[in-house]
Amino acid sequence: MQLRNPFGDHGGMAALKTRADVYGRHYAIDRCLRRCLRSISGESNEPLPKDLVSELYAHWGDPLTQSGENYLRSCFAEARKTEGHILQCGTSLLTLLLGALCAAAGSKAKQLWCLEHDAHWANLMRSWITQYEVSASHLISARAELFGPYVWYAIDPARLAGQFSLVLCDGANATPQGVLGTLDKLADRLTPDAVILVRKVGKAADLKALAQWAETNNAACAVVDKREGFIKISCRGSRPTLAPASASARASTAPKVATIKAPEKAAQPTASSA
Repeated sequence: MQLRNPFGDHGGMAALKTRADVYGRHYAIDRCLRRCLRSISGESNEPLPKDLVSELYAHWGDPLTQSGENYLRSCFAEARKTEGHILQCGTSLLTLLLGALCAAAGSKAKQLWCLEHDAHWANLMRSWITQYEVSASHLISARAELFGPYVWYAIDPARLAGQFSLVLCDGANATPQGVLGTLDKLADRLTPDAVILVRKVGKAADLKALAQWAETNNAACAVVDKREGFIKISCRGSRPTLAPASASARASTAPKVATIKAPEKAAQPTASSA
């Protein structure tokens, strides 16, 4: 026995059903996101429930993979520990979560600064930041521009915070080779104990450049997830001042890069393109 379709074959009813699905998804995102933001703004330092985070990203349209979860967990863990400003290259759902974390800290010395090269996406993110009252986020829209060997944001660094203790650069959202531009343009703005988390480092030459920069600036460079190109650079007590090595210098043998594991705590929220 075949049941009759309650919507029939009428085009108008199909359109209504599609619209209802969209509204349903928006409602689900709003519900999950508000629960996450309430949890972050509380006094507890407990990690966000893994199921809630996974549900939020699924409704957002970017279901978490194991590697994405590792990056997310690491970003949130480092953001909780840091006491200074955070720079995020490329905005995403993580922008809202980290902004709420900075707001909960209640310190003007700990703010989230975001660079976004897609003007349309930047406007959408601003509307979300306003809607959810994420007051500790500063989003700057700047077009992508070629600077020699890399593409970065056409922005005067003077518009940014004076120092950053944490830099997040997910290659899925940032400009191509954005981390190389960050180290070139902002090396003198990194604190002596700054941490840089990079994801989607897909070229061996870029990995060599990061390792060379770390060695030159007395920093540690470790591969967290080789398959995802997830790299962690930790400065060790001295302020970085030098830009990444030139292309010719990268051609030579680069320092060895360590391999480490991501934290094993319950998952924390991340950035991905919507």
